[in-house]
Amino acid sequence: MFRPVRGMKDLYGVSVNKYNFIIEQAKHVGAKYGYNIISTPLVEYTEVFQRSIGDETDVVSKEMYTFSDKGDESITLRPEGTAGIMRAIVSEGMTQSLPLKFMYYGEMFRYDRPQKGRYRQFHQLGFEHVGDKSPYTDALLIAMASEILGAIGVFDFKVLVNTLGDEETRKDYTKGLVKYLSRQEANLSDDSRRRLEKNPLRVLDSKDERDREICAMAPLISDYLSKESGQYFESVCELLAKCGVNYEIDNFLVRGLDYYSETAFEFKPTDFGVKDSFGGGGRYDHLLSVFGGPDVSGIGFAFGIERLMIMLDNSKFTSTPAKIAVIPVSEGETEAAFELVQLLYNCDIPAEFLHLGNVSKKMKVANRLECSIALILGEEELKNGTVTVKFMNAESGALKEKVVNRNGIINFLRHNI
Repeated sequence: MFRPVRGMKDLYGVSVNKYNFIIEQAKHVGAKYGYNIISTPLVEYTEVFQRSIGDETDVVSKEMYTFSDKGDESITLRPEGTAGIMRAIVSEGMTQSLPLKFMYYGEMFRYDRPQKGRYRQFHQLGFEHVGDKSPYTDALLIAMASEILGAIGVFDFKVLVNTLGDEETRKDYTKGLVKYLSRQEANLSDDSRRRLEKNPLRVLDSKDERDREICAMAPLISDYLSKESGQYFESVCELLAKCGVNYEIDNFLVRGLDYYSETAFEFKPTDFGVKDSFGGGGRYDHLLSVFGGPDVSGIGFAFGIERLMIMLDNSKFTSTPAKIAVIPVSEGETEAAFELVQLLYNCDIPAEFLHLGNVSKKMKVANRLECSIALILGEEELKNGTVTVKFMNAESGALKEKVVNRNGIINFLRHNI
């Protein structure tokens, strides 16, 4: 028997209902804030991610699905959404229309150890606001993300925020961090020792427990903030409070991608047994210029949809729209029943055409499909121009069956389903 590739999962039933619900709520809230949908390809040239995400990140160095196509071009299944959108803004000639607001959703791919809420093929929804740098923009984006969670029905979470500062801040902070980490180099993991030379800030993002213990005593970036960055972050925090966002400052939050600067944030659950964050993002000051666009700032975030799905109650997503079963008693009524089911479809009424097997088998199938009503056409109904309406699983004392004139069946159903 063939099975899905490890870390990749089929979506059906309740999972699909949850997925669609999350997307629709995000679309509704996003439209209110002025975001438009964008869809980029599942594959990009590998350089799109190498140049933007950073060679020393876990995503690029360990997790990307990269291969050569038949033209010997190196291409990669997208591991995240932001880089592809930046590429699209430039390659599709949208830079003259800045600022731009985009929402995206769909599959992402990372070769990671599968665990609860984390897969190798997973789904994200995200938002990008490009070409506008302001504490107001940052606060509104984070507030919008919190509103989306509320619309979905996720309330048990906390918002962690930090600042990565401007270039001057990161330059000064990197010197202080290297000085501290160099004294601990012998105790660092192999990955962190390598990053200490090439990209020291990435050490703060290490998942290794020894590295985490060492980083807990590292100097804080807040002690190195330039005056401008300090004032910017202070304004963001004040505006978040005005927006009603319950946030906490996490001085060690750096996010996992190289392109972040200034405001960074994550959403972490306070329950549900999910330890890792289920979403986050931040500001990026020079990312669009990497792809040949103007040197403008942007900010964005993404939610992991599978992790959000864990936090939703299954019982709220098991019900299906009321469906009608159209059942001919014998082959002689099949054509008339076929015409009836077409009439239901033309009137946007969900229906199942059950014409195979005897009546008993057809009724069992109708029950299995959770049909609320069965429309039965037999010889007598055909002769009299009527339809027998059977209410499936009717409670004791309730109307269980009624004969309705065929010409009035649509009106009857609209008042009884």
